[in-house]
Amino acid sequence: MSKIHKNHKQYRERLLTILADLLRDPGPYSITEMANRFQITPRKLRDDIQYLIEKLNVVNQREYIIRERGYYKGNFPRAVANLSPQVRLYLFLALKQIDPVLEGEGKKAFDEFLRHVYSILAEEDVKRLKEWADFYHISQFGYPIQRSHFYKSLSEVFEAVRYCQIIKFRKDDQKRYLDPFCVYYAKQTFYIVGQYLSLPDEYPLKIEIRHTRLDRMNNIERLNRHYSQLDRKPAEIRDYKKRRSSEYIKRMLEAEFNGERETYVINIFEQDVFRRIVEKAWHPYQSTTPSPQPGVVGQIRIPNIASWYEMKKWILGWGSSVELIEPQEKRLEIRDEIRRLFLDRYK
Repeated sequence: MSKIHKNHKQYRERLLTILADLLRDPGPYSITEMANRFQITPRKLRDDIQYLIEKLNVVNQREYIIRERGYYKGNFPRAVANLSPQVRLYLFLALKQIDPVLEGEGKKAFDEFLRHVYSILAEEDVKRLKEWADFYHISQFGYPIQRSHFYKSLSEVFEAVRYCQIIKFRKDDQKRYLDPFCVYYAKQTFYIVGQYLSLPDEYPLKIEIRHTRLDRMNNIERLNRHYSQLDRKPAEIRDYKKRRSSEYIKRMLEAEFNGERETYVINIFEQDVFRRIVEKAWHPYQSTTPSPQPGVVGQIRIPNIASWYEMKKWILGWGSSVELIEPQEKRLEIRDEIRRLFLDRYK
């Protein structure tokens, strides 16, 4: 074998050995020590590392091999997920948003998940996300104090929807049955949307789905031998539930319980308040328009609301900056509420 071919063979074997070492153990590896191992100069080893970086990192736009002063190391698992700035931010916000809901076993599971996420990210991304967390705070006001039961209960509900099964639970010390359609999370609260049943196998002729707060449903149990009676195949039942759930949630306005659906018309008297109301989506079908009436800046119309309780809180929250115009009976109820506040509570 000629010297040229022999040197080329040694060169290829050395590159393959470097890669095999990095895949087996990311290091770091000392340039000096590894050069002695291969019986070459440190400069030549640095050239080998640079060649691998150009063929792997540069071509694939991934940081598979990291070279620093005096050493190099592998980054193959984490180089799989080099994040764009937008994806990095969205991932951070999504991870942090669920954090306040968890405690106990849920927190342990979340921490384990975080370790897995960090294991596939570049070191700089991991460092960045951890440092961002020091400066991002989420209000936990309004979260239930006891949250552990959510995990088992939610699992039962999701599996019941998946297998088209009925769930049993207790509410107000009474046994209830529900064919669950979906889980809805709003305002730091889980809601279970579905069809109430008198008995597990007694399905009403007309489907009228409702929603119930999960923290008011006790002892949730999935009934393995009782299935949804929607007269459809399982795949069709799931598609039907997706569609009906989507339609129902659009009418909820994050409501806490059902009521007669009504349309609310509200006058707004302050420009800043009108601007703040217009900036947000309070309902998917809301409409806001400037008003020609003297002293009225604008008007918002919110249709098909299922919960007067939720709407009442929303209107009173804006104080004297707004006035409910329709429906008339609800306007009178707001008036009576303000009168009771003035005469009975804050006299």
